[in-house]
Amino acid sequence: MKTINNTIKVIAMAVVLVAVGCNKKIELDPITSNVESTFYQTPQDCFQALTAAYGVLLWDAPQSNANIYAPGTPNASYQNAPFNLISEVLGDHCFAGGASATDVPGVIRIDRGVIRTDDPTPAALWYKYYTGINRCNLLLEKMPAVKFSDTTLKNRYAAECKFLRAYYYFDLVRLFGNVPLIVHTLAPSEYQQKQSSPEAVYTQIAKDLTDAMAVLPRYKNVVSTELGRATSDAARGLLMRAWLYYTGYYQKSEIPGVTAPQIIAIADDLINNSGHDLLTNFSDVFQSLTPTASFVNNHKESVFEIQYSSLAFGGSYSYRELANGNLAAMIWSARVTNTAVYAAGWSFAPIDSAFYNQFDNTDKRKAVTFFVPKNLSVSYTAGYQDMGIFPNKWIALTANNSSKGDPKLNYPNHFIAIRFSDILLMAAELHLMNGGSAAMAQVYYDRVAKRARPAGYAPPAVTLDVIYKERDLELALEGVRYWDLLRRGLDYAKTRINVNRGEPLISNFNYAAKGLFPIPGSELINTNNSLVQNPGYQ
Repeated sequence: MKTINNTIKVIAMAVVLVAVGCNKKIELDPITSNVESTFYQTPQDCFQALTAAYGVLLWDAPQSNANIYAPGTPNASYQNAPFNLISEVLGDHCFAGGASATDVPGVIRIDRGVIRTDDPTPAALWYKYYTGINRCNLLLEKMPAVKFSDTTLKNRYAAECKFLRAYYYFDLVRLFGNVPLIVHTLAPSEYQQKQSSPEAVYTQIAKDLTDAMAVLPRYKNVVSTELGRATSDAARGLLMRAWLYYTGYYQKSEIPGVTAPQIIAIADDLINNSGHDLLTNFSDVFQSLTPTASFVNNHKESVFEIQYSSLAFGGSYSYRELANGNLAAMIWSARVTNTAVYAAGWSFAPIDSAFYNQFDNTDKRKAVTFFVPKNLSVSYTAGYQDMGIFPNKWIALTANNSSKGDPKLNYPNHFIAIRFSDILLMAAELHLMNGGSAAMAQVYYDRVAKRARPAGYAPPAVTLDVIYKERDLELALEGVRYWDLLRRGLDYAKTRINVNRGEPLISNFNYAAKGLFPIPGSELINTNNSLVQNPGYQ
């Protein structure tokens, strides 16, 4: 499959023989000696390649037509597609937004359940995740031949690759459902891949994460200079999430190879032995709320955190993969005017007021979760489907503006992909619904519920509905909600996602597609239709 294997330039490209007029050839020296054939010689080479594998996590605007154009060419189309933001548009709490109904029509089609097979966002995400997978596969293949003086370090690099491959496959299989499972680099004869069953993909995810758990260090043992890298506890947390999603969405009793008692034991081990814990104050969790030198990223509540940065100073609107900033901070923020505190954003994914009103005013998370300009006497220009409510967890602040490069592409706000509060609520669900301890489910639930409310709050008896409600409030706008809806069933998802309050406030769930994205049409062509389109799309 060309898009999966051939568009990936892992470290650098050589300048090759170029044919010119009169059958003459100009020979140019390589711009760098770090090409695939001469790379992967030292542990440092492997570390650079591992960094490249991590780097795909930062691609909030991957190119959508990588099968045709090389990265960075004028014809490449870069799509604003942060996974957490797209997940929220798919769900029931955010509309499409933007400047107008014609700003980015593809996002509106996502919101209304009428995605086209030639839409750029599915193609961009397909390219992103297979790029990450290929980078992991390539390093895993090359590294055995590299001499390490420290085999522990070599094993750690391999385990981090497996964690990342599992991370990329989990997002990919949730989005598309039926995807090729590729765990090695492809020869040209293998480009016409066929899709694997979701069961096979989830089995591989579980295997990679189990392998990573056995090798990677515990969070409590990681030195401060290495915080942000995958740990065995991050692998435990991701396996919990994948297990719950697979068993819920596909109505299975387990992921092959991981039983219910095993995943409960993994959850308890993470909670009791990792060193992770809740921060005392919910308001201390997110960088946007405390943009000061005293804020510490990768704190104890962060189980896995994507390390965005403004240090690259690179990237442009025609080549956004060079930027290492958190693009969601700008895409999601209000189009503010005349303020020295808040930076102007693009107002995509405006929040439904109905969700805002679900928060009790005594809930400490309400002010942390939402930015309401009128409550702060902040002027802004209303965008499409505006309700006057925006995310506060990732808000664009002038204090976080990069001093070099385009600040819109270089916000340094990290994104906590897995939080300890999510671990507690997943563990509560696992105990309650999979033969564990109901008493322990209550204990785990109470830790999250009590932090968010005034002293003396008495939590309700834990049930599945109670857990889901708390997840909705605790993890609001963190890209979790849509997947929680799907794992409770398509009918359940449809009743919550379908909204029709008259134009422009309309959202629809694509029931025929089972909530999945279409396989990009370009991939069907690229593989001579060895891939089969998902139901619900033509």
